[in-house]
Amino acid sequence: MSKTVRSKAIECKQNGKIFYITILENDLLKDICFISRRDEDSKKGFQRNLNLSRAKDIAKYLDEVKGTIPSALILSAQDISKFTFNKRSNEISFVTNERSFMVLDGQHRLYGLMLAEKIYSVPVVVFNHLTTTDEVNLFVDINTTQKGVPTTLLLDIKNLTGRETKKEERQRVLFDRLNKQSVIAGLMSATKSQVGKITRVSFNQATNELFDTGFFQDKDDLTIYKGVRNYLEAVEIVFNNSKSPKAKITNTNLFRAIFAIFKETTDKSLRDFGDLKVESLVNCLEPISRISFDSYTGTSNAAVQKIISDMKFELEGYGQIYHDVDSEQLF
Repeated sequence: MSKTVRSKAIECKQNGKIFYITILENDLLKDICFISRRDEDSKKGFQRNLNLSRAKDIAKYLDEVKGTIPSALILSAQDISKFTFNKRSNEISFVTNERSFMVLDGQHRLYGLMLAEKIYSVPVVVFNHLTTTDEVNLFVDINTTQKGVPTTLLLDIKNLTGRETKKEERQRVLFDRLNKQSVIAGLMSATKSQVGKITRVSFNQATNELFDTGFFQDKDDLTIYKGVRNYLEAVEIVFNNSKSPKAKITNTNLFRAIFAIFKETTDKSLRDFGDLKVESLVNCLEPISRISFDSYTGTSNAAVQKIISDMKFELEGYGQIYHDVDSEQLF
């Protein structure tokens, strides 16, 4: 049953546009908001599909982690809401209906709030009297010019939050060491995406299993650094021997691929040579120099898997035997 709701609000004006800032509770928002989805309305819809897993994570973050979400939902009042603003009382009023407000930004936050078990006060920005064109333009502006913080920067500063996992800490230490002294020193970007450089995000994806399996799973950070440093130097030599212009160690796809064969290569080097010296690793990796790296196109996961498959085909026939080697002779 419809009812009239009143809420204290602040009227804001920017470049001729008026909007209102107020606080509404999530149990009310779930009854008055809707999403204009592209797959449901090809002519007027413009929102992406909902990621249910992400929404559940938000609900868990609020209810269990006791987190806060201070960023405002952005809504567009529809005619059916009979939205008004009283300047004397500084109040907005509207009629409740399941299509009173269209969500322009924050659909996952809203759905997470709807799934939450508790009642939360939610900051809300409301636009009124927008046309469909106005709504689409505002949606585009929010999702292009008003970009969020790059993921690689968030990862870089995560250690300051106390939420960094032990593996993330070790990856950060390894990243920083390699960026100071290795064949990719200066070719790694800690805080933002840059063409021709490896970001922390790409680095962490590539090295995700490095600390958990194979020879290095129980080794200290310095030993891991020396092993990876030598490995990357060997890869650089082999890539240069391939004569393929696109065989660059800073190519994100190739960077992921070379770490997908890291365990096979280091296992073979330890088995055949008893060490992880650059020349030994080059000898083990030499078969992949036969690959025409210029033939690979695309940036999808399928493209990466194709490169990995071709590399493993060239390297087939290794054994997993770790000899007792003198650490002084290892590198």
